Amino acid sequence: MSNMSGKGKGFGNSARYQSTGSRDPIWTRVSGDPGNQGLGDSSRTSASAEKIQLQCSTASHGKGLNVTSAAVFIAGEMAGSGVLALPRAVVEAGWIGLVLLIVFCLNAAYGGSRLGACWAIIEERYPEYRDRVRNPYATIGYRAVGRWGSILVSACIQFTLFGAGTVYLQLSSTIFQDLMNDVLPQVGICVWFIFIALLLVVPMWLGSPKDFWVVGIGALLTTAFACVFIFSQMVIDGLHNTEPVPVKNHGFGSFFLSFGTILFAFGGASTFPTIQNDMAEKQHFSKSILIGFATIMALYLPVAAGGYFIYGEAVDPNVILSLGHSSLVSMANVLMAIHLILAFLIVINPVCQELEEIFQVPHEFCLKRCILRTIMMCIMVFVGETIPKFGKILSLVGGSTITLLTFVFPSLFYMILCDQKGEEWPQRHIPLYKRVYMWELIIIGLVGGSASTYNAILDIFSAESMAKPCYWPL
Repeated sequence: MSNMSGKGKGFGNSARYQSTGSRDPIWTRVSGDPGNQGLGDSSRTSASAEKIQLQCSTASHGKGLNVTSAAVFIAGEMAGSGVLALPRAVVEAGWIGLVLLIVFCLNAAYGGSRLGACWAIIEERYPEYRDRVRNPYATIGYRAVGRWGSILVSACIQFTLFGAGTVYLQLSSTIFQDLMNDVLPQVGICVWFIFIALLLVVPMWLGSPKDFWVVGIGALLTTAFACVFIFSQMVIDGLHNTEPVPVKNHGFGSFFLSFGTILFAFGGASTFPTIQNDMAEKQHFSKSILIGFATIMALYLPVAAGGYFIYGEAVDPNVILSLGHSSLVSMANVLMAIHLILAFLIVINPVCQELEEIFQVPHEFCLKRCILRTIMMCIMVFVGETIPKFGKILSLVGGSTITLLTFVFPSLFYMILCDQKGEEWPQRHIPLYKRVYMWELIIIGLVGGSASTYNAILDIFSAESMAKPCYWPL
């Protein structure tokens, strides 16, 4: 899982879904428990809606995630690669970057709660969606604005997951190079990138793990302990460093690149409806959001602040490379490597499944699946070898699709769904202050995301900062 989650980021439940082709534009599971609803602003509920809610509430107490386990999934999806890039992002944004980190966390949490409210409305209005579905975010877009909304959401999710998967491979390459530098100093990141891709291509053929609870726990625990080790080493380095920490002012270009990087760290919104679908009591999803984001902030803030105040301009885009050499750093590297490898296998699976549906690949293991997924890995290797600096891809994905999925779509779809009218639908009234707040999120997301995307593209292709592709002749 991303969230990524990612945040952090596993997106794993999609592996358990099968296509039925019975409803456009989503995929339903073979089995599932009806859900509950009740999120959102409601001023008047009809008798029929109350009856529906009672039926759903009675059915929802079957098997499923509880509040704590859902929070683990949320935190496990988002926690991961983003934390390694946060210190550099904060340095390039200045001290305001720490404020942005907190503000984006709060806004992303609110956006996640709006997605939960949207899905409660969908289940309330359309009984056929009370069975768990494969792509609930796209379904929300479909019911809010039509088929184009479903297509746009799906495209954003696929781009986000593809970008996240590429970043995971690049970060894994960086970590392996650091771990093996004493043994194989002549092997560079580009070679490690290919080695890790070859190592993971066969597990890609086999799909993703069945037991996502174990993966969710593993994703969160490996990142949590890695953050503890990283921060501990930061404190040790700070005690030994008596020189003033160099910090300089950066321009708007760097600021908006940081905007995208910080957003990437909270990029798990695309899977929030899926997590809610797996809960036994879906009306408590907001509690899971609160716990999950509080956990993420407890991990992110110390590392980001430590990188800014202890290393300043000397901090590397991958903060682990800025730390002093010690057993703590070695353990953090190993834990992050485990997290990134597991997260890659989960993140890339929905992208592969989407392509398999397009090319009509059978659901069972077959040669056609192996060929298609191998081609997907080759494309990721080409992108990663062409843009070997992971921070550039991270900023591009964070400023574009993650901004839409986290800031823009949740508030927009929620307001549209609440404003829709139906004969037996409960009427919903959104207070003016909430509506103003959501429009502010949409505008900030569009303006900031556009600027971040523009600067990320300039940074990728500019002559000054463009990194030479790995396959480019010397």
